[in-house]
Amino acid sequence: MARSRDFDLVTALDAAVSLFWSQGYPATTVRQLCEAMGIQAGSFYAAFGSKEACFRQALERYVETQPLPREPTVAAICLWMEAVVDPARTPRGCLLVDSAVEHPLLDQESQALVARKLGAMEAFFCRSLGDREGAREDAALLVAAIVGIHVRARAGAPTAALRRLAARALTAVGLQEEALQFLNDR
Repeated sequence: MARSRDFDLVTALDAAVSLFWSQGYPATTVRQLCEAMGIQAGSFYAAFGSKEACFRQALERYVETQPLPREPTVAAICLWMEAVVDPARTPRGCLLVDSAVEHPLLDQESQALVARKLGAMEAFFCRSLGDREGAREDAALLVAAIVGIHVRARAGAPTAALRRLAARALTAVGLQEEALQFLNDR
């Protein structure tokens, strides 16, 4: 009979999210994950099977717990931008974006997960923009802008610069009024 787990999986995944987000996938070791989770290696492997599988579960948990709008509207795009440039966000940047940058270092299943999550972001923006002409291209531009803003945030760019980039992205997709409001809401 299998032993019951003597740790909370959600708490362990939150520790993994924190570690992967702050250090990146390649720099994070199973030993560090075990220490952060407060478990032994045997319990880690019994729960996750591998570092790669743990990473995928952590990335899923990260995406699920982000304070982002779920209903696709133009207002949701602006709320998404607000979340991206929030100076209280720590660590700065985004685990999904960091993982996309580390794409060549991930296993195939993790690469596919990252691609699916980025695709879901683009689909959300496309639905948010409605059935207007160019919505797909504009959604792709918004994703590219968000990726760039997250990378700039991770590199230490000031919040004001990130807000200006977000406003330019909104303007580029035809949301001029929203961009002006975004800049004035500081």
